[in-house]
Order: sequence, then C-alpha cells, then structure tokens
Amino acid sequence: MDAAEELSHQLWVLRELLEQLVFKLEVQSMLLSAGRVRWLPFIAAEVDAVIDAICQLENDRSAASERVARQLGVPGGTGLTELAARLPEPWGSLLRQHRIHLLSLQGEVEETAQANHELARRGVIRTREILAVLGEESIDLYTPSGNTSSATLASRRLDRTV
Repeated sequence: MDAAEELSHQLWVLRELLEQLVFKLEVQSMLLSAGRVRWLPFIAAEVDAVIDAICQLENDRSAASERVARQLGVPGGTGLTELAARLPEPWGSLLRQHRIHLLSLQGEVEETAQANHELARRGVIRTREILAVLGEESIDLYTPSGNTSSATLASRRLDRTV
C-alpha cells in the first residue's frame, strides 16, 4: 500500500471513530436530559472505549503521516494541510476533504461534550438540593479514579413556617 493511500485509510477510520464518538455523546446527552442515570455508567464505558480506539489509531495515523512526509522529502511532523498541498491528485484533494470533515467532527465532539458536562453539573446540583431538603448532611460521590468520597452539602434550607 502506498504511503498516501495508507494515510487516507487511517483518516477514514479516524472519521468513523469520531462519528461513533459523536453518536455515543448524543446518547449520553439524551440519558442525562431524561434523568436516566442508571444507564450512564454503560454509556461512559462505551465513550471511553471509542476514545481508547482513537488514541490507538492516532499512533498509526502519525506513523503514516511520517511516511508520507519522508516520501515527499519534507520534515516529519508536517501538517495535513501541507502534505495535501504537496501530494499529487487524487490524494491531495482527498486529504483536504478528510481534514475538513475531521475538523467538523472535532467541533461536534467538543460542543456535545461541553453540553453533557453542563447537564451532569446541573444534575449534581439538583441531587444535592433534594438531599438537603431530606435532611442529609453529606453524600458519597465517585472521584475520577472510581473511588468514593464524601461531600458535605454546603447549603441548608430552613423552613421558618414550622
């Protein structure tokens, strides 16, 4: 397989993985919006699996880019835009199309992930408010490493009508 063809193949696979990531993030968004927290660990695991696959593919894509750069006689680490400009057709056009699509997908991923973060943050605030009304003084939360941590509820409500 030619170096440009291999790079194009790696970019196709990356596009497919980013499409899957957008899908998984949108499912996560629907679950958060619907308050279906029971399923969040499952979708979080699926999101992590796609991100891991993207990270693994990135090594292959980087190696393919290096081979194309070597073939063209340009320094390693040359960006996709410059590689596309130096490659003969149809590879130049194809790499430019990949770049545009990848940038679009990157924007979708960032936007959806940020919206999901905000939905999750609001969910935590609502949960704390409900627990405060029920008289709970602290709740157990999970840390990013998966351990539990006790969080003291900062606000209390006082019903002065009693």
